[in-house]
Amino acid sequence: MSIPSPASDRSVVERTLSVLGAFDTGNVRLTVSEISRRSGIPVATAYRIVAKLLSWGALERAEHNRYTIGLRLWEIALLAPRHSDLRSAAVPHMFELRAMTRSAVLLSVRDGNEGICLESVSGTARPLHRSWSRGHRFPLHATACGRVLLAAADDLTWEEIHTLGLGPHTPRTVTDPAVLRALVEQGRRQGFAVCDGELLDGVVEVAAPLYDADGTAVGAVGLVTDRDRTAHDRDRTAHVHDLARPLLTAAGRISRSLALRTRTEGQHHSSTDNQRSRT
Repeated sequence: MSIPSPASDRSVVERTLSVLGAFDTGNVRLTVSEISRRSGIPVATAYRIVAKLLSWGALERAEHNRYTIGLRLWEIALLAPRHSDLRSAAVPHMFELRAMTRSAVLLSVRDGNEGICLESVSGTARPLHRSWSRGHRFPLHATACGRVLLAAADDLTWEEIHTLGLGPHTPRTVTDPAVLRALVEQGRRQGFAVCDGELLDGVVEVAAPLYDADGTAVGAVGLVTDRDRTAHDRDRTAHVHDLARPLLTAAGRISRSLALRTRTEGQHHSSTDNQRSRT
């Protein structure tokens, strides 16, 4: 029996990942031809890989000869500790925060030079921008959650963002790297970041960091609300601080809950290892 070489094995893995990578929040249902075009692999190869993924449950068949991500892949993704632990710790407090502020509440983490919305709870204002919906990615420089995540980012992330450029989303978007760094540092000092109409005109976002048991920033929780266009700047500033107070309280509670979960799991694993050792 022949054994595939490492090079060919990597090729199979890369092609399979390319098929899965063809799906995103704007393309959740694709035909094989669309998967082939978006992944850059031949149609025949894409068809074979899709058939394998379909039989395993990573893809599911939809109507009109289209395919979607399957439940089995979703179940595996939920096992990611960064997602499951953080979400479990945050969701109860997110609903409380929504009830207090009547604003949309977001839970986000950083993935490279972008942010990802892990969870969202809708508020009473206008519908969320799609970047603030679960599973969507958003720019770090033009959002309050993104600036909170940037405060804990390494130099390589900053370099990548500068290389890609700080693209404008509205006329209010900050596109100057020096100004962005100053705003990120300001947010670090005061404990929360603010973006006013930088991703979506007329929308204000306020966000605060979330910490694990080691004091490492692992995510951000944010509030999204409409900006009162008729209010004076002083009134809008007061409104932001009114939002920041319950936000910071909720962020502290989420961080404590996350730290408790981490310590409890660590003690459980330690106890299990000791029992195995004695056995």
